[in-house]
Amino acid sequence: MPARSLRTGPIARLADKRGFAKRVLAFAKRAAPKKPVPGFPLLWVACAAAAALMIVTGGFNTGALSLGPRIAFWLTLMGWNALKWQALFAWGVRKESDWPRVALLGSIPLNLPLPFEIWLCGQAVGVEMEAMPHDVWGRAAAISAVIFAVCSMVAWLLLRRMRPVRAETGLLAKARIAACDLAAIEAEDHYCRVHRRDGRSELIHYRFGDAMEEVAGLDGAQVHRGAWVAAAAVEGAAREGRKWRLLLAGGESVPVSATYAAEARARGWLRTKP
Repeated sequence: MPARSLRTGPIARLADKRGFAKRVLAFAKRAAPKKPVPGFPLLWVACAAAAALMIVTGGFNTGALSLGPRIAFWLTLMGWNALKWQALFAWGVRKESDWPRVALLGSIPLNLPLPFEIWLCGQAVGVEMEAMPHDVWGRAAAISAVIFAVCSMVAWLLLRRMRPVRAETGLLAKARIAACDLAAIEAEDHYCRVHRRDGRSELIHYRFGDAMEEVAGLDGAQVHRGAWVAAAAVEGAAREGRKWRLLLAGGESVPVSATYAAEARARGWLRTKP
């Protein structure tokens, strides 16, 4: 068979398809979120439940609508509001204690356009909806108070359920270091290097994933696939081309990967040391 037909025949087309599949898979892996989106899927489940309740009860004077338009209206309105709140939580929530503050700050700007959104959603489903702004804002304020209370309760429950540092058998116990003296933890193959704030370190045979669960209740953050830092130990940052390293108490430094750079930047850590 001529060489030209080999390059353009079924084998070549199969190779092209395999190459395309590999490229699609690589893109999907890059596009997939590295960390779970705050509030997902609980927020969407709650909004779907609220929409179902409004459909059944005919809330906000929608009981006069026939079932089809009522379902379409509430699904559209609650879906749009779920999207707004999801975007807010994804932008503002970095740790569990952020939930009450973000929910409270978002209640006014997110509820302000509700009268217009109600009219617009009505137009979208072919129903003329007239929303009185003061009435809508009053009810929205009540709903936001419920959202704020629920978010505060969720944050409190999450903080209570966090696994504390195991004093007797955990990594810090093996390294013989108190939590207040911890500066950072770095993964080295099947070991963890525990950095102290005085510059000393210990190399302990330990799984990095287990270590991350144990320090979840401490004030700190993971800044690299294999690095965690305590907030009080960060003294500045240094750039290495397009990459960053955090400067820690004791003279050590740890890398910051692109995946976790947003977390470090949100905490104000990516500031060069004067």
